[in-house]
Amino acid sequence: MSSPSDASGANSRTARTFLLTILGDAVMPGSRRVLQESLVGALGALDISVPAARQATSRATRDGWLTSERVGRRSLMTISDSAAEMLIEGRKRTMEFGETRPWDERWLLVTLTVHEDRREVRHHFRTELGWLGFGSLGNGVWISPHASNEAAALRLFQSREGLKDAYVFVTSTPVTHAPRDIARTAWDLDKLLRRYTAFDTKFSALSPSDPREIFAAWIELITAWRHFPLVDPELPDSLLPAGWPRETSYRLFHRRREEWAAVAREYFLSLDPG
Repeated sequence: MSSPSDASGANSRTARTFLLTILGDAVMPGSRRVLQESLVGALGALDISVPAARQATSRATRDGWLTSERVGRRSLMTISDSAAEMLIEGRKRTMEFGETRPWDERWLLVTLTVHEDRREVRHHFRTELGWLGFGSLGNGVWISPHASNEAAALRLFQSREGLKDAYVFVTSTPVTHAPRDIARTAWDLDKLLRRYTAFDTKFSALSPSDPREIFAAWIELITAWRHFPLVDPELPDSLLPAGWPRETSYRLFHRRREEWAAVAREYFLSLDPG
């Protein structure tokens, strides 16, 4: 059982995650200005308490996502330039994720050695490589089927503090293992499959009726899909087990998103107390 502080922390993280989706899909692209009361009300539709919702907007202001000004007795929030750029790019990535793309059968290979006493450096590179879609073959060897990420991998190693050696290769034909065996070793496909299955199960069965429920379902749907690019390297179909569910989930996401969008946006606009 989690402690009250654990529950509070989880609620805070959930509020922050939902707030990012609300700013990117309910506030933008139509506007960059929104009343704090509207954000608090939107988070309330997602069962986020008023204190947690206000804390999330305050933290977003401290972190530079939002600026705040008083308009009478209300707080008007404006999405900052840097946050707007991040939201636009994130929304583009979310909408495009899952599209079927051809593969040129080339691999991007990275080998790196980090000083033994620099665990934080090792964690940094492991995290960054994961975000770029790399999987680990162990012993400092990382691999990706996206050779086009070569420039991004090179930029990652331009700052080499704590890094002894890093090499980046583009190669084509593995000699000792079949490509699917490499994929099975480098990525936890079983864990990813469970995530897709949970997504499909939840959002195919969900049937919200009133506007508040539809808004909540819409934000939850986009938030869940927004996280897939962080955990799915978008392996080509030829590297995946038969019947891989990403395409089915992709179609479900876009169908449900369109189905709920109009009512959800209308509900959000109704939260403006003025």
